[in-house]
Amino acid sequence: MKKTLLIGPANSGKSAIFNMLSGANRKVANYNGITVDTATAGLISNSRHEEQLAIVDLPGIYSLVPSSIDEAVTTSTLIGRNNQVTEFHDVVCVVDCARLDSSLSLTLAMKDLFGGKIKVIFNKIDLDIAKNYDFDKIGQHLGVPYLKFSTMRDSSATVDQFIRENASASVLTPVNKIQLSNESTEYNPFSVNFEEEEHIQLENEVAALSNIEKYQREARDLKASYAIGKNKGLIQLSNKIDHIVLHPILGGVIFLAVFYLIFHSIYTWSGPAMDLIDGGVGAFGEYVSSILPPGMLNSFIVDGVIAGVGGVIIFLPQIMILFFLLSLLEQSGYISRASIITDRAMSYFGLNGKAFLPYLSGFACSVPAIMATRTISDKKERLATLMTIPLITCSARLPVYILLIGTFVPEKTIFGIFNSQALSFFFLYFLGSFVALIIAKIFRLTLYKGSTTSFIIELPLYQLPTLKPALKAMTFKGKVFLKKAGTIILGLSMVIWFLSTFPKPAEQLLVGKTDAEVASISLEHSTIGQFGKLIEPVIKPLGYNWKMGVGITVAMGARELFVSTLGTIYALGDVDEESTTLRQRLQSEIDPVTNKPVFNTAVAWSLLIFFAFAMQCISTLGIVKRETDGWGHVFLMFGYMTVLAYGGAFITYHILI
Repeated sequence: MKKTLLIGPANSGKSAIFNMLSGANRKVANYNGITVDTATAGLISNSRHEEQLAIVDLPGIYSLVPSSIDEAVTTSTLIGRNNQVTEFHDVVCVVDCARLDSSLSLTLAMKDLFGGKIKVIFNKIDLDIAKNYDFDKIGQHLGVPYLKFSTMRDSSATVDQFIRENASASVLTPVNKIQLSNESTEYNPFSVNFEEEEHIQLENEVAALSNIEKYQREARDLKASYAIGKNKGLIQLSNKIDHIVLHPILGGVIFLAVFYLIFHSIYTWSGPAMDLIDGGVGAFGEYVSSILPPGMLNSFIVDGVIAGVGGVIIFLPQIMILFFLLSLLEQSGYISRASIITDRAMSYFGLNGKAFLPYLSGFACSVPAIMATRTISDKKERLATLMTIPLITCSARLPVYILLIGTFVPEKTIFGIFNSQALSFFFLYFLGSFVALIIAKIFRLTLYKGSTTSFIIELPLYQLPTLKPALKAMTFKGKVFLKKAGTIILGLSMVIWFLSTFPKPAEQLLVGKTDAEVASISLEHSTIGQFGKLIEPVIKPLGYNWKMGVGITVAMGARELFVSTLGTIYALGDVDEESTTLRQRLQSEIDPVTNKPVFNTAVAWSLLIFFAFAMQCISTLGIVKRETDGWGHVFLMFGYMTVLAYGGAFITYHILI
């Protein structure tokens, strides 16, 4: 009995066609991976024909390089190594008209593999999106027998006749080789010796993925060439733009330029709004202080609650600007292109483009970013991504960056176009992302060893972004940030006030001291001050004293509290990262032992590097426990990031000192 293979992406309609032709009840669903084995059945029409034909339904694939066991079943079948299907006469590629990029790229690869001896079914032809393309001309361009079909509209007789009229008389075998990555050969359900297999050519991972990208480019060009209808111009324009935006070299340059401009905008546009919030918080604190009697309650409300929460909400403009700009990028269609641009770079580190969106989300907050890794199907790849997301510079690090960069990096223009402070911001964001990829590679070579899965994404058409969705996204994220400030940060501020107030120092130590000196002495003798003294020998090699140790300790609960904690330590009351008095005090603080400035460029960059790498977010550790269902990954994350932060700060300090 002659066999015909059905090949196509997951959810392309293969199983539905199989059921129509065979009368079987192959399970059909609208999510990936529902077909994970080989199903063979004779055609219902065999009873009416002398020629007996069978149809074979195989797991869905997006390329010929398998990234899972079920995809490897299909690849092995194509080279005749499936012990259930040792030979076949025909291959029918099922093209999903709703996902032409992935379907056509696979079809082009199959055409090359079998020297053009394939058949094509354009399925879901009844969908509105299919009206944008001339499938007759696409089929003629492919130069193979084709059928325009809809499982929802057309009868089984139509596709049955198509298969019978185009049935081959001889067994079909590949005329070219499948380029597999060495890593993908670990998916080997039939124990194939790939090194000796005549239809397999082993390549490094980057070369194999480059071959997939080649077919993706050809598919996009083919789709654009035969666009029709009212969207023809936009489809072709999008394709022309993609030739530039997705260029191997220019694409990377454009990517870096886009994200540099985002960081530059965050830093420069937020200034006036931050000043306004700063003034409002300060005025409110003074008003409350004036109507409350002096004493513990006054200190608790003003120094603990208002100062703690006020020191955080000042960053609201930057958070809102970030998400406003990201929304504009997403609406424009560029975010999907950024995923493709980063896919090749990520392949060097054992990840694929699916990790880009969780990483991108990590620039705002690690918690939703870690939850976003659920879209990564491969468990080991997901864990490698999840465990490195906290290295991405989240918005909670901004207060520390603003304070230290604004104080110790002189504002000047570099090369006539770059702002030195914005460039420092960009460096820290880039550093966090780069180190995240390095650690991910280490994980992929050790704890989470495995091959990199292929990455296929359907590119939306470019469009002009509108303000309404961007403003909506900005407002929503602002509310989320304020909710955090009103709950977690508020609670931690109260705890910090208590720990920095008690126990009280002996009365004789306070005799004849100014209010500022009393506050400083009280802090030094408090619980948190004593802890800072305790860890001072450990952090001294980084250039830190006990006061910085207190700030780092407090920041373990929430990074945003570092700034307000320094203000309390230096007995300045309610300060924030834009406070001139705090910046002046940092610059003028003198070590009584060495008689040298406590804060300098070396110490500032040591702190910046420490905060870039340290795990200082309880919420993140909580979500890691939930997503990994255990404490093991929590301890691993906290441990490796602490070692990385300490080591990076140590090296930075001793290089710059």
